[in-house]
Parts: sequence; structure tokens; C-alpha cells
Amino acid sequence: MARLQTLFFLGKGGTGKSTASALLSLVLMEKGKKVLLASFDDAHNQSDIFEADFSDKACSIGPCLEVLQIDRDKEIKQYLKKTAQSVKNSYAYLTAFNLDNYFDILKFSPGMEEYALVTAFMNLQTRYKEYDYLIIDMPPTALSLRFFNLPALSLTWVDQLEKLRMEIYKRKEIISRIKFAGKEFERDKVLSRIREIKSDYQTLKDVFEDSQKSNLFVVFNQDVLSVAETRRILDQLSSLNIKIKGLICNNRMQEESKEKNIENKFSSIPIQHIPYSSSSLIGMSALKHHIFSYNLTFDEVFKSHS
Repeated sequence: MARLQTLFFLGKGGTGKSTASALLSLVLMEKGKKVLLASFDDAHNQSDIFEADFSDKACSIGPCLEVLQIDRDKEIKQYLKKTAQSVKNSYAYLTAFNLDNYFDILKFSPGMEEYALVTAFMNLQTRYKEYDYLIIDMPPTALSLRFFNLPALSLTWVDQLEKLRMEIYKRKEIISRIKFAGKEFERDKVLSRIREIKSDYQTLKDVFEDSQKSNLFVVFNQDVLSVAETRRILDQLSSLNIKIKGLICNNRMQEESKEKNIENKFSSIPIQHIPYSSSSLIGMSALKHHIFSYNLTFDEVFKSHS
């Protein structure tokens, strides 16, 4: 049975993380690995790179390579629909209120984007668990960092909800079963649901922190702004106890305003360089030509997965 490895590609917008993830997908495909490349970026760059229209249904573009584009709005709607149904099933007495209107408003709430992406990620992990690699082309930095921070942040407030619920039990006598509108309801459902949510977020947090399951690659260019943002990304991920597998330096121009001694700036992290291409890396043939012309293997950051 294949053990699914998840590879996240993130970085400053415009550095070429979509191109880098596409190149690695093809390298792994050529090695006979079963790969799903999933774009979490609304820019739909993978569709442009492979010159194909991708949707949230996986599309095969090679012997063992599939690509899909996450529909963020659809994921938000499905998440809210599932939540609303769970509330209605557990607390039928609330159907007297028009919950649908409240959930229509919730889709515009802060944090919905990262909740949608986390839900999509967990679904992909389950659906493609027999694959070798799940490669995720992440959105720009701000949303990516909120995505990785979501489990820890959610655990903080879920812990408080659990404590509050336990205090209610301690301070107030609660009848375990109550009669309402001819039906019985379990008061324990509240605490059970809180603990279920807590378990889900703890599992996800563990996945992000486990370098055997989650491999993060930050793509950057050799300019001052890109290097500075890369350092901030590394610092913020480190504060979440999430390790970086490697850095990918995408040489976008022959003559750049280059930062000197890149290796010294990131001395503890392996760096893979993607050579400059004088022509656009658009289409399967152009991507493969670049891979074979430079014998691009990603071994500098990927030796343990070759």
C-alpha cells in the first residue's frame, strides 16, 4: 500500500511556485510515482501552465499524473451546508429559527477561506490515500500561513469551549435528558461535538508538524523582496513548529538584482535551483524539455524521496 506524502509549495506571489510544483510533478511521474497535483490558488496557474482547463474533478494528463483545481467558493458552500445539517440533526428545536439565512451570512465571515482549504485538504488526503504524492500548489503567502495556523488557532478556542462546558456541568445541575416538542435530546451532544472537533484539529496539527507526512517547499527568487518574505515565512512557520523540507530558488531572469550569498542566508536549509529559461515554460513539451535539458531532479531538496 502506498504511503501518501504531501508536498506543499508556497511563497511570495509571482515567484513561480506553480511552475516549480508542475516541474516536480512531472519529475515524479517520470519515476513512475502516482501523483495528484492540486491547485489551491484561485489564479488557476496550473491550467495556464499545462494549457488545459482543470476543475475540481481530477484530470489525467500523464501515465500516473492527475491535476485538479480546488473551487474555493464551492468548498465554502459545502462546509456550511454540512455544518448547518449537523446543527439541525442534533438540535431539531432550532428549526424554528431560519438557520439558512444565518449560514448565508457566515460564508462572508473572516476565516472561511482557510476553513474551506483545510476541508479540501482533508478530503484529498482521504480520497487519494493510495497515491504516492499529493502536491499542493498553495495560494499567496498570507492565506497559506492562515491555512497552516488554523489547527493551532482553532484548538485554542475549542479548549476554552470545552472548559466552559465542563464549568456549566460543575456549577449547574443539568438533567441528562429533557423533553421538548415530544422528542428527547442529549445534553452531552454539545460536549461530544466539541471533543470531536478538538480531535480533528489535533490530528491536522500533528500532520502539519510531522515531516514524514508533510513536506513544505518555499519558492523564491534572488531579489531582495523575495528573500525577505521567504525569511518571514520561515520564521512564522517555525513559530507553529512546522519545519521546511527545502527551498527552491527559481531563476526568473538571466541578470537579476540578486541577493548575494543566498546559501549563507539559509545555511541550514537545502536549496534547489531551477535554471533560467529563455522561453516560457508553458505546455507539457516545454516543461519536459527544461527538465531533461538541465537534468532537473530536485535531488537537492528531495533526496529522501527519490
